[in-house]
Amino acid sequence: MKVNFTDVEVSNFEPLPSGWYTVAVTDGEIRESGPASKNPGAEYIHWEYTVQEGDSANRKVWDNTSMLPQALFSLKGLLAATGRFSDDQINGELDFEIDDVVGATLQVRVAQREHDGNIYNDVKGYKAVGEKVSAGKSSLLPS
Repeated sequence: MKVNFTDVEVSNFEPLPSGWYTVAVTDGEIRESGPASKNPGAEYIHWEYTVQEGDSANRKVWDNTSMLPQALFSLKGLLAATGRFSDDQINGELDFEIDDVVGATLQVRVAQREHDGNIYNDVKGYKAVGEKVSAGKSSLLPS
């Protein structure tokens, strides 16, 4: 195998600092929880977001939204923040495809968590682009 590494920079995959980021939904897929999980076989959507602005532009963040009834609040928040669905759709029965969401822009609140000595990013909230971020919280967006 021959590979040309000319002009290829080694990327630093340090976690993003905690705060709010404007992102685009760049991918999503339905997955199933593994046998050792709390809910084996439960479906969830694995989302990929790409940061759109600032020093972290083009960085990726990933998130999972469970399809279990008691956890649908997270998916509802995400879908509402995209602005692609009406209040009636968000507050009733919604038939959607992941492709309906890919390309949408929204704000996500990224937090850091430590696990086994490593720092990881978690998405902890969603807001529509332009929606004000609560005062007193770390923000990377203009208030």
